[in-house]
Amino acid sequence: MGLHRAGSWLVDWYARTPPAERVTWGGLLACFGLGLAVLLERAWSLRSTRIVPPAFTERFVDHLHDGQLDGGQALDHCERHPSPAARVALAAVRRWGRPAGDLERAVAMAHRVETENLRRNVATLRRVAVLGAMLGILGTLFALGRALESMPNGPGAAWGPAVASAITPLSTGLIVATLALVAYDGVSSRVETLAGALDRLGAETIEAIAMAAPPAAQPIAMAKSPHFGRVRLDEPSRKARGRK
Repeated sequence: MGLHRAGSWLVDWYARTPPAERVTWGGLLACFGLGLAVLLERAWSLRSTRIVPPAFTERFVDHLHDGQLDGGQALDHCERHPSPAARVALAAVRRWGRPAGDLERAVAMAHRVETENLRRNVATLRRVAVLGAMLGILGTLFALGRALESMPNGPGAAWGPAVASAITPLSTGLIVATLALVAYDGVSSRVETLAGALDRLGAETIEAIAMAAPPAAQPIAMAKSPHFGRVRLDEPSRKARGRK
């Protein structure tokens, strides 16, 4: 019974609403649905246990510091726990024994890639907020123009209800925009928190690998002094003076 009544109301609303206003309301509904879908998808994808799983991070760096994991064991540990945290650490583990500069560049690149994946679709919430507000204003202008055209003239004409009905799209659009902005701010804060956790993990992994497997020291070539040749040339003359 309730579905039949809702369907009848929807058909009646569609018949009495001009096409421009139907498009506006359809756009507002689409904005709300898109924003809700993005919010749910990001909330599911940005779980802590998925980005920085405890099964991987628990005592991983401590074992590296203590020397309980060599390069092969650390590589196996990262590959057994596929996650953004494991991929950031894996960028350093694959370069085990290289200079710290190489490890830092590899981890920075992996961190940038994973952070971009965390930010995927987040900007859509901001676009939904802007589009929802604009559609609300546009719908109100359409409805207000129609209300003014059909408003009876005369001193006793009641046009308050018509204006109140005309600003309904604006109110709806602002509600959608506000919810989208709140969702955008919350998801962005979550992304920054997780990106910071990945950054700390990468730095700790680099430090642990550098301490566990320091690169072989390269001999430092001594630069020749500009006076080297002169000293060698003057050596025979000093010996000749010594014989005298």
